[in-house]
Amino acid sequence: MYKRTLTLLLILSLLCGCSGGSSAPNSSNEGPQPESAVVRLALNDSGHILSAIADKQGYYAEEGITVEYVHVNSDTEAFEGIRSGKIDIASNSGTNLPLQMISEGMDLTIFGGYLLTGCMPVFARVDTEWVGIQDLVGKTMACEPNLYAVSGPLLDMGYDPLKDVTWMPFETQEERIEAVKNGTADFGLVGTALNSAVIDDPELKIVTYAADILPGYSCCRAEALNSWIAANPTTLKALLKAWIRALAYYDAHHEETVQMVMELIHKDEDYVRSYLDNPRFELNTDPMKNAIERAWNYMSALGLLDSEAEKIDIHDHINTTLYKAALDECQEQYGTENPKFYEQLQAQYARSDLD
Repeated sequence: MYKRTLTLLLILSLLCGCSGGSSAPNSSNEGPQPESAVVRLALNDSGHILSAIADKQGYYAEEGITVEYVHVNSDTEAFEGIRSGKIDIASNSGTNLPLQMISEGMDLTIFGGYLLTGCMPVFARVDTEWVGIQDLVGKTMACEPNLYAVSGPLLDMGYDPLKDVTWMPFETQEERIEAVKNGTADFGLVGTALNSAVIDDPELKIVTYAADILPGYSCCRAEALNSWIAANPTTLKALLKAWIRALAYYDAHHEETVQMVMELIHKDEDYVRSYLDNPRFELNTDPMKNAIERAWNYMSALGLLDSEAEKIDIHDHINTTLYKAALDECQEQYGTENPKFYEQLQAQYARSDLD
């Protein structure tokens, strides 16, 4: 969620060692060919593990596309690039920011996902007692209230998160850690990239994770302008197929992925396993319509959306059709390679995208 948290979460959300695109497309699939041979994907100093796998394993080429990375310095720059036509897709900018853009009138549609949840720890000093998130009431929290994975459930419990908790934003997440250590804040929350830093600090303890407070809270969704989607449905389906196939690879080759990540980010095994081995770290290609709707409702109730948001039906900005078509085709073409995986994705779609 949340812009700074995401930037770091993404860094660790894995690391794209590839250069700005795959080899020349050579689609072996029959049927309509992609409208655009090149998809321009926004990336800051982070990575996209599914894109890296899709490139390395040749999935992009087999689906008839290449992906070029347009490097940006911020999420805001990514959406400015989409608005100007220099970027086609953003996938590493959380859920709250695209929803904020939609509330302000940007004609975006969310069509898939990258990361559903990460290892975002809520932490405190080692002598701090913790029973549940109600322990945040009356305390100081080192992060922003737009972290609806925490503020939303507090709202459900009958609290006013904006009044009952003192939120302390900082320029960096490292400052959040320091604020808790020196007693300026009672609790803090950081992104996945700093999970191991909290684990390794003898003065701190993790009291819970965002994914435990709000399961499936919805982290990085993938979005593009409605006009681009309307003009490139076959291209987008090809991209989603490559990502789904990459997720299948990730699902079946965990140890290989650990080694890949260690090489790409030049970190030791303990650092990488601190999140890759954590069940809370969940890569996910599904649009997750229900989770997006929940996030929209939380942000609205917390006053985090533009005043015009009440005129917007968020369902008009979620496309599940292309993902389902991509999933069905992948299951038909590649399902024998990992039948259980595709059955699980179909079951997730039925739970998460159908009313």
